[in-house]
Amino acid sequence: MPNILKIVIFFFIFFINNNSVSQDLDDFKKYGLKDKNYNYKTLEPLYIGNFLSSIVASKNKDYKNFLNFSERALKNKNNNIELLENAFWANIYMGNINRSLKIISEVELLSDEHDQKFLYPTIVELIRRNELSSAVEISNLLGLEKHNIFTKNMLQTWDYVFKNQKSNAITKLQNYINSTEKNSDLYFFLKVQNLMIYAYFDEYSETIEAFEELQKHVKIIPSRYYINIAKIIYDKIDEKKAKSFLIQNLPENLDLDFVLENLPKKDIFDPLKLLTNVFFECGYIIAKSEGFLKSIPQFWFSLHLDENNQSARLILSSFFSEVDHDDIALEILKNNKNKSPSWIISEFEISYIQEKKGNIDLAISTIEKISNETKFKNKALLRISNIYRRKNDYKKSMEFLEKIDLSKIKSPEVYYYKSLNLVLLKDWENAIESFDILLKNYPNNPEISNFVGYTLVDRNIRLDEGIDLINFAVSKEPQNGFFLDSLGWAFFKLNDFRKAIIYLERAIELEPQEMEITDHLGDAYFKVGRQQEAKLVWERALSLNGDKSLLEKIKKKLDKNFNYNKK
Repeated sequence: MPNILKIVIFFFIFFINNNSVSQDLDDFKKYGLKDKNYNYKTLEPLYIGNFLSSIVASKNKDYKNFLNFSERALKNKNNNIELLENAFWANIYMGNINRSLKIISEVELLSDEHDQKFLYPTIVELIRRNELSSAVEISNLLGLEKHNIFTKNMLQTWDYVFKNQKSNAITKLQNYINSTEKNSDLYFFLKVQNLMIYAYFDEYSETIEAFEELQKHVKIIPSRYYINIAKIIYDKIDEKKAKSFLIQNLPENLDLDFVLENLPKKDIFDPLKLLTNVFFECGYIIAKSEGFLKSIPQFWFSLHLDENNQSARLILSSFFSEVDHDDIALEILKNNKNKSPSWIISEFEISYIQEKKGNIDLAISTIEKISNETKFKNKALLRISNIYRRKNDYKKSMEFLEKIDLSKIKSPEVYYYKSLNLVLLKDWENAIESFDILLKNYPNNPEISNFVGYTLVDRNIRLDEGIDLINFAVSKEPQNGFFLDSLGWAFFKLNDFRKAIIYLERAIELEPQEMEITDHLGDAYFKVGRQQEAKLVWERALSLNGDKSLLEKIKKKLDKNFNYNKK
């Protein structure tokens, strides 16, 4: 192991204390964990139960218990490399970077073998301590994967910059650009870095040239780069150009006024913020090549360097919410100390999670605060309306829809939800009128065509028109399982059950977890005398997530035809 790495690692030496319980060694062997890169012979029975539980929790994406059981296994056994490595990953995925560093120090004391997985937390911590040169030296030990090459190149480039080695920095970056696929996300990130380096060294003409080149491709440049571009232009070229660039290009879900107000801030070349973006972008590279799960540590590293990195918070909170760790997701979002351009997205995410947890009043109050913000008022009203609709309070939902300023709406959402509420209220006269408005304003929208067509067919109203609308939707998206379900249901309503089955079976292949589609297929099977298949399909429908009223209807069908509840 290089001396620098040993020196760095010893900065983080700490002793481990946690809890454990016992379990029989046979359980460990039974689950075949000896094949998972762990040497089970080195693990004493006292620690196996917790270790096994941690592995199971990890596989189930239960990261709270992954951490809990991993740390328990370490009590009075902090000299076991397998247990330490397991605890390392558990802490990494929960964002406990400081704790992971302490574990690394223990592993390094026990083994002289170099392990790549321990390099990133060490690199990040060195950067946080303003020891970029040491971080660069350790980064040279990283492998040849795309994200590792990216990290090495970017750290080296900015190290040159901060040492005022302009020629080395520009050459290093340009060589990397030349080896990168044109018009990719990475390519444009590097181009933005190129712009920033010229600006850092006050190379006026080169900065203008770099900006003009980026402007030519602005439609395909990832929007997450826009603010950095604008700050450079504001500081180094022209304030009006910077503001115009943002006004024309900044996504609607970001607070334009906030960004414009904060353009003059002189934090463009803050080393931590610049290098935070390196690890954030590294997360994207890993997500694309290895999957989103593998990218999570990088977003934690980014947040470790800059606790106000709201983009990282949003990604991490979405991940934990997706794996049903809603409390962790909320904590991540609420721990942000400074307002950012994406604050509006954060508030909406908080509201979504609150609703998911069943805190409806809290979800509504979170968004009500935003309804006073002129720019986001319509979005807030629509969000509140949708919450009430999901509460089955359709009248209240309509009240909030009526408050929306339609002159500022560019999408069919409001018209769609008005129509949907009218359907749910069984106000068919006004619903039909609303359908006509939808179709007139959005004649080529397949989602709208499918929605209107399905509703008409389901109600036995204007059947021919309904089928035509569904066929149009299917022609636009032939692999859309929901559209195929609508077409299958249309043939069911026409008593053409065999043709219905063809489309419904295809719909199930595409959307196997949809209760309503599964129920439709059961209905079609039953109509053609395939009772046992109908029974199996309806039973499967009961295991899927869906509307409670539909669930009860399926249970009644099973009970009526197969004495399902009496067995």
